Amino acid sequence: MKYLDIDRIWAYLIVSFATFFEPVWVVILWMLIFVMVDLCSGIYAAWMDGGHIESNKLRTTVSKVVMYVTCVILLHGLDAYMMTFAQCGLCKIGATIICGIELYSVFENFYRATGNEVFRILTQFTINKIKDSTGVDINGKRHRHK
Repeated sequence: MKYLDIDRIWAYLIVSFATFFEPVWVVILWMLIFVMVDLCSGIYAAWMDGGHIESNKLRTTVSKVVMYVTCVILLHGLDAYMMTFAQCGLCKIGATIICGIELYSVFENFYRATGNEVFRILTQFTINKIKDSTGVDINGKRHRHK
């Protein structure tokens, strides 16, 4: 009688997950870098404004990261297994939009912290580039904070 080899099952599961995420891990890493730079620049801007950092705003960053990573993973699943005929690159497109919006937020935070016009110009440039490339007007709907 053969017993279940738990070690082998775990090894297969780990290899399966690693194989699925291998093409997308760099995209997720860069997306996380953008989010962390946005978080640090937001903390810096709040500090320069004389404000304080609230734990609920830090908590929203954690939930934002989870949602972003989930979206990119789902888009990768669409790319890899469901839309194989189209070669759309939805995963990279979605991550690019997310990173573009995070970059906009970084420029906005730097402008708030320093008052330097360069960051205001970069903010406007980023808004226009995102709108031209994707049709999304990020000024049209602001983030909700509860």
